[in-house]
Amino acid sequence: MTEHTHTIRVRYAESDQMGVAHHAAYIPWLEEARIEWLRAHDRSYRQLEAEGIFMPVIDLQVRYRRSLRFDDLVTLTTTATATGPSRICFTTRVTHGEMLCAEANVTVAAVDAAGKPQRIPGGLLVA
Repeated sequence: MTEHTHTIRVRYAESDQMGVAHHAAYIPWLEEARIEWLRAHDRSYRQLEAEGIFMPVIDLQVRYRRSLRFDDLVTLTTTATATGPSRICFTTRVTHGEMLCAEANVTVAAVDAAGKPQRIPGGLLVA
């Protein structure tokens, strides 16, 4: 599957008194990476919701390797793979320059408004 690269900068509010990015800051970054991956593949999350497809997170794994600091420029490189008829795993590498700072896998399920599993929308994961 094709990858998408998105860049962010660690904000002051995401760091502690020593200037180190808090581990919880990574979760919104990963969400932003997923949304931008969808947008780069001609689907917006807003469009999916309008079509009645929602994608709640059902599993999240993050391996922290190196600290990020306030004002670091961070690259999020994301790929997506179907792991079942209604599940997608987004894999994201979080880097600062050449340094790998974190690796994450976020699995979402395609569901309708009532939470019933739905097939992954056609064409979404076509390379």
